[in-house]
Amino acid sequence: MVLAVGMATGLTLIQTIGAYLRYLPFEDKLTMEERTRLWKYILLWMPVAFTIDVAYFCYAGVDVFTYKNVHYFGWIPFFTFSLIVIRNEGMRHLFVAGMQAIWFMLLQTMSGTLILTIMPPFYGTGVNRLPVQTAFYIFFFLVLLPVEQRVFRKLLPSHMFTGNKLAGWSFALLPLGLCAAPLITLIERPLMYTWTDRIARFFLLLWGFLLYQYSLYAGRRSAKIREDEHTNELLAQQINAMEAYMRLLQSREEDVRRARHDLRHFNRLLVTLIQSGEIDRALDLIEVQDRDLLKKPIAAYCQSPIVNAALTVYIQLANQDKIPISCNVNIDNPERPTAGDNDLSILLSNVIENAVIASRKQPEGQREIGVSLVYDSLQYALVVKNRCDTPIRFGSDGLPTATERGHGIGMISLRNFSKKYDAEVFFEQREGWARLLMYWSGN
Repeated sequence: MVLAVGMATGLTLIQTIGAYLRYLPFEDKLTMEERTRLWKYILLWMPVAFTIDVAYFCYAGVDVFTYKNVHYFGWIPFFTFSLIVIRNEGMRHLFVAGMQAIWFMLLQTMSGTLILTIMPPFYGTGVNRLPVQTAFYIFFFLVLLPVEQRVFRKLLPSHMFTGNKLAGWSFALLPLGLCAAPLITLIERPLMYTWTDRIARFFLLLWGFLLYQYSLYAGRRSAKIREDEHTNELLAQQINAMEAYMRLLQSREEDVRRARHDLRHFNRLLVTLIQSGEIDRALDLIEVQDRDLLKKPIAAYCQSPIVNAALTVYIQLANQDKIPISCNVNIDNPERPTAGDNDLSILLSNVIENAVIASRKQPEGQREIGVSLVYDSLQYALVVKNRCDTPIRFGSDGLPTATERGHGIGMISLRNFSKKYDAEVFFEQREGWARLLMYWSGN
């Protein structure tokens, strides 16, 4: 009975240690409420797990077989709690569980090696070894705790779980696959292993570490390539916007030159009509000229040329599709920094273009876009809203996710802008409207 209680205590601690290591990679992403909820589940389950283990050992006895069974199945409830609290993270949970299993094998191998190296033969075989190995496992965990915290907190390479789902799941399964084969072969084997077994397990962990490091390198390279491609797309978009704006300016310049040329002939004709007493015809001619002069010029939304160009081009795009659009811009403040105008113009281009694309899917008569950009000497406030009846799918960061291949560049640009300027971003869909709200410091 004493041995059963002692083993149940040790194994419950080992399972809690595993839950702690699996918690560390997600720690920074969890709210205080989520952390409290997760650890409440874990702490409440610990006495339940202890009781189940004691009952199992008392019924089946304490031996190598029952010892391994508790290890193989005891972690599942703790892992389930993580799945319940930390949702929509299946790939990452799988990857973390595999890495924790590899670490478990490393500590077990170190414990077994130490027992056979420095302990008397009495403690190296049979049931006598079980409590000693359990104690050594906990000892190594405590000694290596600073290393474990550092490694597991930085364990999740986010760029490896984005894009191709097949590649993401393959990478998530990599560590679990590495340790699955040896774990399965150990089910019915005794706890006494040869030096060949122990060296093979150390090499397994070494190759797992090397594969992980290479995967990180490949992931960083892939992320850098995608970032460069995205930058090139944004630059091309900005160049296209500026070219379109220049074409508008050139068109207006041609209109002005033509108007000046025509004005000379108009004045001569007007003088002739007046001198000949054709007053009514002269008045008609003046009225026609007034209508020509009232043609809409290029709108000046703000004093920044690059921001004004972005607004002009993409508002004109909405007008071409006959989408009603209102624009309220108030950023002409003498204290306003202009160093970020290039980034701001790219942001405006993307979010207005997204609103135009979404509006095209709306029935005619149910299309509308509103843009508001304000700077109040302390911060910017941007609001872009458009009518949208189609349900929007949101990602884990609260922003819309693209459902069609080749889309989503606008959201990538928004995320990059938000990260660079530490902006607060809110996106919602309510009452037939999709709204983007952004706030960021102007300093």
